[in-house]
Amino acid sequence: MISVKPDWNDSADLLGYSNIRGDFQPGPILETIKKAAEDPANPYLVCLDEMNLARVEYYFSDFLSKMETRHYDGDQIKTDRLLNENDFDQNDSNDSKARYSNLHIPDNLYLIGTVNMDETTHPFSKKVLDRANTIEFNQIDLTAFLEEDYSDQAQSLKVTNQFLKTKYLNLKDLLPAKEVEVRRTTEELELLSGKSGKL
Repeated sequence: MISVKPDWNDSADLLGYSNIRGDFQPGPILETIKKAAEDPANPYLVCLDEMNLARVEYYFSDFLSKMETRHYDGDQIKTDRLLNENDFDQNDSNDSKARYSNLHIPDNLYLIGTVNMDETTHPFSKKVLDRANTIEFNQIDLTAFLEEDYSDQAQSLKVTNQFLKTKYLNLKDLLPAKEVEVRRTTEELELLSGKSGKL
C-alpha cells in the first residue's frame, strides 16, 4: 500500500531521486518491483491509495510511458528499464545503481489505485483512463450488510502469476488463430466509436 501525497508532482516521488549528497533515495514502489522481478511465479499487487490526490499525469507519466514499451522477452513480458543512467549520481555511496538500474516493469506486477471524486481530488486525463480498467462504486446499500449471512466465509485462494497474466499484448497477437473474433469485435468497436462521435 502506497499512500499518494497531494504534493507529488513528478516521477521522483514514486520511483526515487538523488539527494543533495548524490545518494539515490528509492521511491516507495522500487523495492516491490525488485521483489516481483526476482519472484516471477507469484503476482505482486501494489495499491496506490487515493491516487488522484495529486495529478496522476504528473507523478505517473514516466511509469505509463514505460508500460507502452511492453514486449515479449522469451515467455516473459518486459518493458524498457524504469531508470536511466542519469537517474543515478556518480557519487552515490549506496550502490543504488547496481540495485535498481536494470529494473523494468515485470509481468507479475499489478497496480491498483483507489480514488475519490470530490473537490479535494484531481480528475483523470484520457491518457490515464485509456490504460486502466475501472470499477465504480456509486451505489452502496449499507443495510445489506445487516441481512447477509456471514457464517459461511469464503476461503482465500492461492494463485500463481499464470492466473492473472495476460496472454496477449496487442490485438495482432490473436491472429491468425482468432481472426473471426478479432474482425467481429473490431467492427463492433468501429460502430460504437462512430455512434459516440454523433452523440
